[in-house]
Amino acid sequence: MIRLRLRTLRARLLWGTVFVIVPTMAGVFLLVERHQRAAIVEEMQRRGNVMAGSLAAVSQGALLLYNFTALEQNVARVAGEPDVVYAIVLDAEAKVAAHSRHPDRVGMPLKGKVDVEAARAMQPVLQETTVARQSVLDFAVPILVNGQKWGTARVGVSKKRMEAQIVQTRSELAALTLVMLLFGGVSAALVARRISKPVQQLAEGAAGIARGDWNQRIEPPTDDEIGRLAIAFNHMVGELAQQRVALENANTELRRGFEELTDLKSYTDNILASLTTGIVTVDLEGRVVTLNPAAELMTGFFAGEVRGRYCTEVFAHTPDLAELLMETLASRVAVPGVTVTLRRRNGRAMPVELSAAPLRGGESKELGVIGVFRDLTRVRQLEDRLRRSDRLAAIGELAAGLAHEIKNPLTSLLTFSRHLARRFEDPDFRQKFLSVVPRELERINTIVERLLELARPARLTFKPLRLPALLERVLELYGDRLEAQSIRVVRDWRRDVPVVWVDQEALYRALVNLVANALDAMPRGGRLTLRVAWSDAETLASARAGTRRVAVEVEDSGTGIEPADLDRIFNPFFSTKEGGTGLGLALTQKIVEDHGGSIDVRSGLGAGALFRIVLPLMPDAPPDAGHDDRRG
Repeated sequence: MIRLRLRTLRARLLWGTVFVIVPTMAGVFLLVERHQRAAIVEEMQRRGNVMAGSLAAVSQGALLLYNFTALEQNVARVAGEPDVVYAIVLDAEAKVAAHSRHPDRVGMPLKGKVDVEAARAMQPVLQETTVARQSVLDFAVPILVNGQKWGTARVGVSKKRMEAQIVQTRSELAALTLVMLLFGGVSAALVARRISKPVQQLAEGAAGIARGDWNQRIEPPTDDEIGRLAIAFNHMVGELAQQRVALENANTELRRGFEELTDLKSYTDNILASLTTGIVTVDLEGRVVTLNPAAELMTGFFAGEVRGRYCTEVFAHTPDLAELLMETLASRVAVPGVTVTLRRRNGRAMPVELSAAPLRGGESKELGVIGVFRDLTRVRQLEDRLRRSDRLAAIGELAAGLAHEIKNPLTSLLTFSRHLARRFEDPDFRQKFLSVVPRELERINTIVERLLELARPARLTFKPLRLPALLERVLELYGDRLEAQSIRVVRDWRRDVPVVWVDQEALYRALVNLVANALDAMPRGGRLTLRVAWSDAETLASARAGTRRVAVEVEDSGTGIEPADLDRIFNPFFSTKEGGTGLGLALTQKIVEDHGGSIDVRSGLGAGALFRIVLPLMPDAPPDAGHDDRRG
């Protein structure tokens, strides 16, 4: 028996192949099993919902007319379906109107926990129960007539066949995995043996030559690459033996220079072959000269088949790439990284970053163009993951803020509810109860209303409006507070700014929020500056080129905003003010975005804050925003 050691090539090939196959097949098994199980469960639930919904639909008329014969026929027809254990129709009083399994229970209420929950449901409900020692999925669908509940349709579907299918799927996948593991192990052992034995002979022959033994010869085991390698080795030994004397008498300096040049070329070729970025070179006529392995992998072409062909022909599926190379060849000007979509010969597309530059040889001789393109697929995936992570983090922060805001009033309500029975006769307690409970309920209602306002699609009515007039209305609202806090107002209106089409009340609420925050930041007085001016579209990433936009700025000389808080101030429920809900700026941002505009903030601690709203002259609301396009 041959003892395999990890230091041998054969053992490494065998175990390396096994270590690749085992996790791969395990991953495939888990992934396929999970998807199959989910698909089976989803199909069972879909089927149960469809049958329950169908029973509810066909039983609606019979239930209104108290046609119990039709109801019994309906439940009997549904109960005859495969895997259906029972079908039940309940009337508006939760009493059995028809029962496929127990007709004797007609007119009686069902008092089980699952029965009660099903009868109480105002929307489709899925529950799990046990009937006749078998697990059953209970699907309950309310029977509604003009929004009023007249009964409930229930269908119980056995899980037996579903569980049997899942077990069968697992068994088949396990058997397939085992077969693949056995097949892969045997194949790896055979391949490793076939490769390692000739290589070992070559190694021994090379070691003999190194010792000075030139009588080395290897019989070619096969006619494939290994056999050709053995033939080449034998030929090499013969040539070396014949030219040994000549090589020993060659000029040492020339040999050294030749070896250095060979090493340099090999080093350069290895670099090009090892690069993960694709490299293509084109001559002065636009013909492809070289294509490194990374470029072969990206384009799907082999270097040998495209060498000598025009780049416009090779990259016909990606005209942007060919045009960029030809443009660089004509202008002799380097092109920095440009993102294009590369289409392989099989039609598959991938985003790449392309750079092109003139290729020059010795004495700045023009040789052609070199193009370098990098696969951006992984970068796009990482960007998508980052965006998903940001969305999940925002949802988590929103949930935490909502829980925090509602927890305090709920605590007060809970405290009063616990003492209500014991202290109801106490007039002071009743007075406190009537004062605190409605206030806290109103507080919860306000939070929910503002959250709904933040979430629901906007209904905007666009009308022509002059922004200075709207700002004057906002200042009029806070006139007393401006005077009480000794705040000086600076008005900076550009006279050439025309009217804009906006929803006056929505934009008014947004500006009120910004001015209120500015006043809160200056409790001991200061300067409030309001500006209306043009905004260059080029400075806004969200604005389309060529559109002129108007900027509205609200600047204060208050305490400023912490740098760490600048990225979070527009998040719902984030607030630095005691007692604040943190929804004002979030609503302001939504109103501005519903107008097709943008809002940003610049601030430093102790240096005040400047909020800048940029709006289009005409409505530019996003397609998914509900709005009214009426003019006036």
